[in-house]
Amino acid sequence: MFKSKFLKNNFIFISGTLIGSLLGYAFHFVVSRQISVAQYGELQSLLSISIIFGVFNSALGYFAIRHTAVFAAHDDHAANLGFAAYLQTKVFKLTSAMLVVLIIASPLLAQALHFSSYVGFVIISFATFLSSMTVLYSEILRGWNKFFLLTMIGIATALAKLLSGAILAFLSHNTAAVSVSFLIAAIISWQLSKHWSKEKVGSRNTDDTKIDWPASNASRSDAGWKNKYFSEINIRKSAVHIFFFSLTLILVSNLDVLLVKYFSSAETAGYFGAFGLLGKIVLWLNLPVVGVLLPEACSDGHLGKRPAKNLLKSYGLMTIIALGLIAFYYAAPNFVVNIFFGNKYIFDTQILWLFALMSYLLSILTLEANMAFAKRDFRVIYFLAATVILMVAGISRYHASLQQIALAFSASFFIGFLLVFGLNLAHEKRRLSSIQ
Repeated sequence: MFKSKFLKNNFIFISGTLIGSLLGYAFHFVVSRQISVAQYGELQSLLSISIIFGVFNSALGYFAIRHTAVFAAHDDHAANLGFAAYLQTKVFKLTSAMLVVLIIASPLLAQALHFSSYVGFVIISFATFLSSMTVLYSEILRGWNKFFLLTMIGIATALAKLLSGAILAFLSHNTAAVSVSFLIAAIISWQLSKHWSKEKVGSRNTDDTKIDWPASNASRSDAGWKNKYFSEINIRKSAVHIFFFSLTLILVSNLDVLLVKYFSSAETAGYFGAFGLLGKIVLWLNLPVVGVLLPEACSDGHLGKRPAKNLLKSYGLMTIIALGLIAFYYAAPNFVVNIFFGNKYIFDTQILWLFALMSYLLSILTLEANMAFAKRDFRVIYFLAATVILMVAGISRYHASLQQIALAFSASFFIGFLLVFGLNLAHEKRRLSSIQ
């Protein structure tokens, strides 16, 4: 069907993401009708916090994909095994400590953000712990281009969240109860990722001999992959950079709901959560394009190259997706909002298209940030941090209406994109000059 492996992987990943997103929106469709607007705003805030809690997960994911993509490019299963063994023990120790800290901090966070209960924070803390244990396995699958399996995991996880969330929302109309569905989904994702990464990548070497997964061969495998591909000093240095890169990128992507909840009323936060969720369909459909390009970009970046041809294809796919949704939201905003959230969310719907535009700008900012990461140009952290500052400054002044809020965030993302694009362009010019 597709001559290009890049387009084939994009088709698989985008299709899976579309199905997973539909299941995710069905979750919000059901839950938003069972709880109040204020409670729904609380749920959206809890979701944003869970992602920010997961900054370690994001850093771990970027750290893992940077290495596994290189091992996959060399078809080196033994190096992949050694890396997995090296990382697994460290991940468990760190995530266990983080779990304790998050549980202790839950009451304080709930009070600071005016939540009705801190129970949801505790549940999300456990879900975050399991998600951290999942990241290594899922990124091994991505690094080895197992996009169909990743798609199946995403669909199964979204389905588990939908079914459990619908039951919990029907039985108890509050955020804390519904948050248990995220824990159930995290368990499903953890088990499937662990099983398939072992079955499809980790259990056989290049000579088709079986190898243990992942801990028992650690001492035998560690030195080999480090000496062959990455030094210990570079690993430690990049780990710090990757953490701050992940932190700033997560804040750029997920701080908006929390800022609106802090500076505006609970009702406004609820409407923004609903409109923002619809707008982020653009982001969620575009993230698989970034996800498919990133392993190639990391492998090329390790060799000092840039995936120019597929980068342009990625921009084309992302723009087509965004323009279609922006046009649809502009033409039929009431229909879209009513279908997903019901009549009680019909408010200022004529600006719904702005939320799709806002997510497109965030999408291309995310793409360029990932390209800078792939080239190990961690100066991008400063530009992402500047974007966060722009978001806070903008929303602190312009929060009187949903339109002001959407425009303030859109301007922040666009300026951030220009800064990171300029950084990548300057890097590419230097690279070409050095070749000549």
